[in-house]
Amino acid sequence: MDKVDVHVHVFAKLSDEYPREVSGLAPPDKEAPAEQLLREMDAAGIDKTVLIDMGGTRIDEHRYVTHCVQKWPDRFTATGLVDGNDPNPSARLKELVDATGIEGIRIGDLGDSNATRPEDLKVFPLFQCADELGININIYTGSTNIGGVEMLAGAFPNVNISLDHLGIMPSTPSIVDRWGRPRFDDEPLPPATYPRVIDMARFPNVYIKVSGEYAFSKQPWPYADIKPMVEQVYQAYGPERMMWCTDSPWILEEPGYQKLVDLIDFHLPSLSKKEKDKIMGSTALKIWFKNRN
Repeated sequence: MDKVDVHVHVFAKLSDEYPREVSGLAPPDKEAPAEQLLREMDAAGIDKTVLIDMGGTRIDEHRYVTHCVQKWPDRFTATGLVDGNDPNPSARLKELVDATGIEGIRIGDLGDSNATRPEDLKVFPLFQCADELGININIYTGSTNIGGVEMLAGAFPNVNISLDHLGIMPSTPSIVDRWGRPRFDDEPLPPATYPRVIDMARFPNVYIKVSGEYAFSKQPWPYADIKPMVEQVYQAYGPERMMWCTDSPWILEEPGYQKLVDLIDFHLPSLSKKEKDKIMGSTALKIWFKNRN
């Protein structure tokens, strides 16, 4: 059974060859190259990863992840970014898919948090296009947008929606910690919205990524305060809709890639081998690497 890390970031230093947006997490001179990731994967016995692009919404800002997928097609697939404020986001998504071969996009800003119909959300056309193209959607948004996530999940039952980082939708700002990682020190655990995240298991097209523990936990690895939330996700979604991830490169220095591989054994120690295989890979392969399985 292939093991799949479903949420990883790679990026090159800012250059003419590989343009990208810069941020506190990814300043111009910082890099997280694919070769480094592959070394970690090989040492830990991980076969494939889904690259989550964070370089910007322009097609040329996807050059690095496209390069990685083209050079190592048996190891990588990728997601992209589309500007939801674009006058024609569906056209931009089609252009991006044609140019890069991405299998998904990541969305943060859904639009009006007070909307009462999915059609009133600015991302509605992107979901329509994703439905048409068979594109997966990853969502990482703030807590005020949970109603929009619920509406979109119901409106597009054929779109595979993955909720990033255990479905936590932060209500507090993040900082960059001393290891260069995103941290939400003030986010309560579980968040106030978590009962609704768990209840979204009623939508069979919604998946949960088991990741991001380091960013929200108030305790060191193995993040014991996250364990009850992982157990809730397991009870509601089951291993058929749970997908393990590391969120590399943020975890490479602390606690280390291998410790993220081992983490599921601490949080769900009673899993059967079949259940663990699903969380560690086979669930992911239902919706990713569709043309290469």
